[in-house]
Amino acid sequence: MDSEHKYCKLNREEVEEKQEEVKNVKYKYKISSLDAFWNTCSSIQGLGLLAMPLAASYGGYWYILGTIAVAAFSCYTSKILVQCLYEVHPTKGRIRTRDTYSDVGEAFWPHCGRQMVLVAKFLELMFSATANPIACAEALAFLCPNLPVSTRMWILIFGIGMTANIFLTSIAFLSKISMMTIILGFGTFGTVIGYSLHQIPKWDFDDMLVFQPSKFPLSLGMLVASYSAQIYLTVLEVSMKSPEKFNSILNYGYTMMTVLKLALGVFGYLAFSKDVNEVVTNNLPTYFLIPMNIIVVFLAFTGYSLPIFAVFDMIESSANRFLGTRCLDGYGQRPKPLCKYLLRLIIVLITIVMATVVPYFSLILAFVGSISGTSIAVIFPCLFHIKLYWDYLQWYQVVVDIVIAFFGVMMAVSGVTYSLLDLMEIMSQGHH
Repeated sequence: MDSEHKYCKLNREEVEEKQEEVKNVKYKYKISSLDAFWNTCSSIQGLGLLAMPLAASYGGYWYILGTIAVAAFSCYTSKILVQCLYEVHPTKGRIRTRDTYSDVGEAFWPHCGRQMVLVAKFLELMFSATANPIACAEALAFLCPNLPVSTRMWILIFGIGMTANIFLTSIAFLSKISMMTIILGFGTFGTVIGYSLHQIPKWDFDDMLVFQPSKFPLSLGMLVASYSAQIYLTVLEVSMKSPEKFNSILNYGYTMMTVLKLALGVFGYLAFSKDVNEVVTNNLPTYFLIPMNIIVVFLAFTGYSLPIFAVFDMIESSANRFLGTRCLDGYGQRPKPLCKYLLRLIIVLITIVMATVVPYFSLILAFVGSISGTSIAVIFPCLFHIKLYWDYLQWYQVVVDIVIAFFGVMMAVSGVTYSLLDLMEIMSQGHH
């Protein structure tokens, strides 16, 4: 009896300590609602936006409906995922007892849920990193058409440059250039939209009637990949001065980025029609193509470093599970410097090999969106919400969660199937 009482007391103390720790973090990193809005936009922004015109060419008007649906689902699942960070106390109301997406997974399925989320997160980050050298290689191929260098060779050259990432010791350096990345990204997207609007006299709205059943799942996969921000948004809410405004900030951020994706996708497709490229900046005339593709190359370098650094941290923080004591530091937790750099080099080489084997930007985006994107952005939050909040949900809320989760499963199955079929078709035709 005494041991049970002691156990309960320790549990309460641990929970209170965790709550105090969260409060301190919130106090230390408090940001304004405007900062939270820009962070939301930045987490949804990425080079994947440059593939939106190609996504529109697969679905026409269905691309518009698909974008709105995926954005609405992703915004909703972001809110319920953050809700799952809290527990409902009988007298104190909602109390935050979890910090991360992985913590929610652990609460959903003890012993296995955390690993399930970490695996999905690992795949998401690895594929996201892999998409960057492909986008960079395509941009360089268009910038230097007279050089006898293939796309695969450009990817390998990019990979040599990216090995410098193994020496990153802090995310602080990357944080300093993140605002510049956001500004350059919006500048690039704005240029494509502006040029497309300049081509309005050449638009043929009949192009929007196109619908390719075998390609549209790829379009949805690209959309999901571009909206998979849930990993980052769980940290955002606790950092806000006014966390009660979190849902409103999400609504504004998702609305703005959805309008941007619709404008970029639809206008870009109408401007370039059937000739639209995987990376739409390659369709621009020379006087725009050169500066825009230089920016794309820069964005690819910074866009690679952010996810790959997160992968480094994931691997190194769990190194004691797969490395012997000889390779671990004095605390037995993280790898020694030599082992650390070797592990990082292997990870970088894996992404470059993956990019070289499948040098197709849109297919990588569709694949990552279909496998890890749908899990992280659509399926997991709904399942976690049903399990953890079962006693507090109305029947229609359960139905909504089930419908969205089912939609996510269907997107995952169809996206993986058609992206693999598309890849086999391309390989069989010997395209490079």
